[in-house]
Amino acid sequence: MIKQAAGWIFALLVFVGSTAQADVVSWPQVLVGENDAEVLIYQPQVETFSGNSIEARAAVSVKSKATNGVPAFGAIWIQAKIDVDRDARTAIIRDVDIGDVRFADASGEQRQNLADFIEAEIEGANFEISVDQLLADLDSQSAGPVGVGLKHEPPAIILSTKPAMLISIDGEPVLKKIEGTDYERVVNTAFLIARDGRDYYLYIGSNVWYVARAIDGLWSRASAVPSGVAGLVEVAEDGEEVGDLDIIIATEPTELVVTDGVPTWAPVEGMNLLYLDNTDSNAFLELSTQKYYVLLSGRWYRSEGIVGESDWEHVPNDELPSPFGDVPEDSVNGAILSQVAGTTQAREAVLDNTIPQTAAINRSDASFSVEYDGAPDFAPIEEINVEYAQNTSSAVFKYGQLYYACDDGVWYVSNSATGSWAVATDVPEAIYKIPTSNAHHNVTYVKVYDVTPEVVYVGYTPGYYGSYYYHGAVVYGSGWYYQPWYGPHYYPRYPTWGLHVTYNPWYGWGVGVSWTNGPFRFTFSGHGAWWGVGGYRPYPRPYVHGGYRKTNININGDVNIGGGRNRPETRPNVYDRPENRNRNVERPAVPSDRQARPANNVQNNVLADRSGNVYQRSNSGDWSQRDNGRWSQPQNLDRSSPSLPSTRPSQMPATRPSQGFDSRTRPATRPQLERDFNARQQGAQRSQSFDRQSRQRRR
Repeated sequence: MIKQAAGWIFALLVFVGSTAQADVVSWPQVLVGENDAEVLIYQPQVETFSGNSIEARAAVSVKSKATNGVPAFGAIWIQAKIDVDRDARTAIIRDVDIGDVRFADASGEQRQNLADFIEAEIEGANFEISVDQLLADLDSQSAGPVGVGLKHEPPAIILSTKPAMLISIDGEPVLKKIEGTDYERVVNTAFLIARDGRDYYLYIGSNVWYVARAIDGLWSRASAVPSGVAGLVEVAEDGEEVGDLDIIIATEPTELVVTDGVPTWAPVEGMNLLYLDNTDSNAFLELSTQKYYVLLSGRWYRSEGIVGESDWEHVPNDELPSPFGDVPEDSVNGAILSQVAGTTQAREAVLDNTIPQTAAINRSDASFSVEYDGAPDFAPIEEINVEYAQNTSSAVFKYGQLYYACDDGVWYVSNSATGSWAVATDVPEAIYKIPTSNAHHNVTYVKVYDVTPEVVYVGYTPGYYGSYYYHGAVVYGSGWYYQPWYGPHYYPRYPTWGLHVTYNPWYGWGVGVSWTNGPFRFTFSGHGAWWGVGGYRPYPRPYVHGGYRKTNININGDVNIGGGRNRPETRPNVYDRPENRNRNVERPAVPSDRQARPANNVQNNVLADRSGNVYQRSNSGDWSQRDNGRWSQPQNLDRSSPSLPSTRPSQMPATRPSQGFDSRTRPATRPQLERDFNARQQGAQRSQSFDRQSRQRRR
């Protein structure tokens, strides 16, 4: 096999979600101190979240000898760092600093003592929270900039009513002689296409070859293949029977919709909408307008027809007809809700797009190196004083007299384009202005968060792998076509089209199916290089709700592109790849008394308002307020009120704008309490649902 660089394929490989076990994280959590004193911390109510930093308030209760064993309730405001594991969808809240304290059950000296006790017990402790609990509490305004210069011109959309396979070539075919043979290979495609001087041969796996006289001609099953061509791949010992396929060659951005025979339509129950039910694609007919809609890479396109030549136009995710937002969540089409702005699923996807994957990197790591196709060749990036290397698959930049490179979510710096490279402790702001029109825009989603003498804390948000916020939803890919590098080597860039990318609410973006008789396996080497198509892997196609199976396919380290009930587990965390683990620094183990544990048999129904008042919600939905050691009927929950002074001990520095006396008024308390409580419930439910999904996929 012949190695070629294809970092854009690996981007999908590492970005799709995980089937790692996700244990539901329980709140409240407890810390046990000396003499069996306990601090009970209810689930934090997030106020700001940026990078790996969080600010939140939380209701707490303290039980100790000083309180005669009776819980004293109060509220704290914290600032902390957060380490995220998107595989398990859990996060560790660490390096907690107390910014403010308010106790409803204490006064005078006792209040001071409780505040001191809280600081001693909580500061430096670790708490675990699920990503789903975290994002449920975030504000949708955290989504980020709209569009970031994305393009949405439709690709060529082809409908096939017979089993077909889309073979994408990055522009016109480029042939290179295969060293040591008399054959040539098309190098600007992920598929193995070889030429023996007269005919083209395409390998689709499972020892099956197709042949054509011209690359854009009629392809047919090859009954015989020259030994020199067949020898380019290993014989598949477990080859499966493969039915005949229509081979569709595309040299421009193209998406393939395959139906099992003539398109058939079925109603979306209870609304003025039909869906194409004999396909893996998401296609609809809106009856009131008789317009067809197709969902591709998270983007919607509309046309007057779906068969034959059609003019497709882009429809922003927040401009779809109203029936799309009413598609039942548990229906065969429920997955589209993540791409329909205004739905709960779209909001969750948008907020999930802001959660980083984080890691601690050893500052002494020197494992990174760059392979150029010849001498380093740099070109300017428009409108910023940054240059980028064209003739490498790595993301390398020159700014001033220094060179910066981003490799698998870690920044490196060097005095030379060829190294040696050291882990970077900061990145120039100019690099974060790389526009979407540049193939390396994705590195602007990789950040350096913190630095110690031994460790650099880094992280990336899903934009690093092409997931972007757009009009109330997330879409895959920038929509730009990035010119590849041609030389003795070929370096492709990130594509938006041709891989049938779809979004799964639990596992993110994955490669879908653009053929109807089964998935194919691609095998990739490290650092994004690929080796071509491997074996054919058929899978059962169960019917869902009487319709054709709509599948969101995820891909893993050896990358099976396909579905089925026994899909291999995936690991999206690029920091956890075997070849990268030596860069990582394990955090020192937290002493048992500094690691909070879930409290048994305690409801997570106590919250703090923005002034530090503590409330409890009953199972019937009624609220009570803590005051002077007891729960009582609250007053004026539905009226605005003046801000209250801080009760933080005077020796502690003020960190919050609400501290001290404030003559301004606050809005009514009940709506905020209800919002926070509902978010807490939704986060717990989503965590449990993810846990169930993970367990089912492991069966």
